[in-house]
Amino acid sequence: ATEAAQKTAEKLTASATAAADKAAADFTKVVDETTDRVNEFNAKFVEAAKQSGNLGVDTYEKAVTSLLDLQEKVAEATPVEWVADLAKAQVSFAREFTTTVTTTARDLLK
Repeated sequence: ATEAAQKTAEKLTASATAAADKAAADFTKVVDETTDRVNEFNAKFVEAAKQSGNLGVDTYEKAVTSLLDLQEKVAEATPVEWVADLAKAQVSFAREFTTTVTTTARDLLK
C-alpha cells in the first residue's frame, strides 16, 4: 500500500508540476503580449506627441513671422530714420531669436 501511495503521490506531483509549468508559460505569454501592446501604445503616443509639438512650433513660427513682417512694414513706413532703424533692429533680433527657439524645439522633438 505504501508503494501504491508513493506512486500516486509521484503522479500527483508530476501532474501538479506540469500544470504549474503550463500556467507559468501561459502567464509569461500573456505578460509578453501585454508588454508588447504597452510598448506599441507608448511608441504611438510619443509619435503623436511629437507631431502635436511640431504643429505647435510651426503655428508659433508662422504667427511670429506674420507679426514681425507687419512690424517691418511699419518700420519702413516710419518717416523718422532712427525710429525705423531701431524697429528694424528689433525685428531682426526677434527673427533670429525665433529661429533659434524653433530650431531648438524641433531638435528636441526628434
